[in-house]
Amino acid sequence: MTRREEPRPSLLRRTPVAEWTAAATGLALTLGVVAYLVWEALAGSGPSPVLIVTSEPARATDGGHVVPVTVRNESRATAAAVEIRGVLEQAGRPVEERRAVLAYVPGRGGARGGLVFQRNPADYELRVAAEGYESP
Repeated sequence: MTRREEPRPSLLRRTPVAEWTAAATGLALTLGVVAYLVWEALAGSGPSPVLIVTSEPARATDGGHVVPVTVRNESRATAAAVEIRGVLEQAGRPVEERRAVLAYVPGRGGARGGLVFQRNPADYELRVAAEGYESP
């Protein structure tokens, strides 16, 4: 007598549901990453960095008066070697000037630093501004 072979179940029936779920999740994640990378490549970094500098009240230290500064970048473009200038003025005339360089200010991010003055900034008008940057 010949033995009758039963038909083999299809691939869909042989593969567990968890395996199909894992494969679908992996495919979705891969396609998502590829789509994001293509979008980033086509969108570019956008316009030039938009740097906004703010300062906090000075703190007296042994080395002088430290004025903490924060630089916010409102653009998607990254800025490197951001030059910050702080000037103490009295009656519109500069009394003391300090500069600092922040290594990196990411797009839509910020960085912090400080300017060290010999005179107390509370006694003068303080102006802080970003003077330049490099494109990384």
